[in-house]
Amino acid sequence: MKASLCLCPLVLFTATVLSAPDKSLIQAQCVALKNVHISAAAIGLPTRGARVTTVAMAGHPGNQHCKVEGQIEPVDTDAPDINFELYLPLDWNGKALQLGGSGFDGAIKDADTARLAPAATPGAIKQGYATFASDSGHQGGVSDASFTLNQEAWDNFAGAQIKKTHDVAVALIRQAYGRKPDRMYFQGNSQGGHEALAAIQRFPLDYDGAIAIHPVYNVVELHLAGISIGKAIYNTPGAWISPAKAALIANAVTGACDKLDGLADGVVADPDACSTTFKLAHLRCPEGKDVGASCLSDPQIALVRMLDKPVPLGVSLLTGDHFAPWPILRGADASALVSVFGSGANRPKPEASNIIISFPYMMGDQAVRYEVMRDASYDSLRFDPAAHETRLKELAVQIDNDSADIHAFVQHGGKLLLMHGTADMAVPPGNTVAYYEKLKAEFGEQELHRFARFYLAPGFTHSSGTYRVSWDSLGTLDKWVVHGIDPGQQVMTDTNKATAGREMPLCDYPLFPRYNGKGDPKVASSFTCASR
Repeated sequence: MKASLCLCPLVLFTATVLSAPDKSLIQAQCVALKNVHISAAAIGLPTRGARVTTVAMAGHPGNQHCKVEGQIEPVDTDAPDINFELYLPLDWNGKALQLGGSGFDGAIKDADTARLAPAATPGAIKQGYATFASDSGHQGGVSDASFTLNQEAWDNFAGAQIKKTHDVAVALIRQAYGRKPDRMYFQGNSQGGHEALAAIQRFPLDYDGAIAIHPVYNVVELHLAGISIGKAIYNTPGAWISPAKAALIANAVTGACDKLDGLADGVVADPDACSTTFKLAHLRCPEGKDVGASCLSDPQIALVRMLDKPVPLGVSLLTGDHFAPWPILRGADASALVSVFGSGANRPKPEASNIIISFPYMMGDQAVRYEVMRDASYDSLRFDPAAHETRLKELAVQIDNDSADIHAFVQHGGKLLLMHGTADMAVPPGNTVAYYEKLKAEFGEQELHRFARFYLAPGFTHSSGTYRVSWDSLGTLDKWVVHGIDPGQQVMTDTNKATAGREMPLCDYPLFPRYNGKGDPKVASSFTCASR
């Protein structure tokens, strides 16, 4: 079951509280944190307490900070620890930032820096934030779900680690500075975006704001869609699409749709117009037979059409029986398409293969073998979701975070920023659109706009794309929470090497950036956020 909010004792230590001046820290006080043990009573969900394992000064002169590493001990002695990292600036701004992970987690991902932050913006620690993150309670690769065989490790990954890590970090921050943070934010991308939504849905009073980028909030549905994709690729003779044909599709879509936003810049900024403009039939091979890289056979056309529409899950869950369509014909670049099709047509083996397999299928395969079937040798390409509906619904209740009931977070004064790349082939943008529409139905558009914003970033995939986004989302959120400054139209900056530095508006959904027809095309002011 989902973890519930717990109003627990604040902090209990086995070490004496340091008499650190408010908002400042010196090296001796940093080193003294090595002696701290946090009792189980200070953590809002069951553990055996937490211990600090390593403390050291880190960074460069003028940007030094105290790096704290530690472990949260599970109740089940057979379960893995939750490893965490906490970065404490010497000159603290009174705020803290919890950062999410990626994939199936299993490692601590960039605990010292905000996601997608512009290079010109000082890092979160340099701004004075205490930052922290965890491996979510197991160790391994981002595409390894074998840890889920242990119930407590699964519960931690499903959301409990968010609360446990938060409470331990707050206890250590209080120990270091003599007070808890004035503001607490959560930021994450992909699984980390999922964790951001989990944080405000499950533990709403712990957070003043959240940034969810490409959030995988209904992860069971995503993994079932991945199984459907895998079956369509590997169980259907002739369906696999080669990297050369992936480039053919990407180039054809860009050629037909690039200028629809008023500017030929390699970015499909109006994907809705593209959907009505591009004709897939133009890529069909003569008589539908595969004659090489210059066209698509009928089985390949069928695979593309499947991805371009809501993908059937094979079972009805609380969020429905289909998953959002992939933006395969809406501006995704060739490398993003290859990540979905894989590098070869051979039927993959469960654990290892001599080809790069479809990423959505690979993640779904892990979920089916370990979470559903609990059998490492199971062949997920013959999985029948309908035969395991009860188990799938049970898992969805435990890990999905699709609830629009975030009233407690809003009443607490919380603010939410959502962002998704229009070309994301790992988690389709329509999935976040669906969640935003649920929020709109729950609160009404006017009320929703008071505490939430949703931006679609043209040409951005899950982490790259024809427009690789940087965006000061943390600064935007903080100004909104602390000073009440409405985010308004945001600006994103491209970090691709060939086009680095060009700007474009990051428009409120459902608007898109249209070039005005004059002015520097690399400057955001030359665009208008437009509706179709």
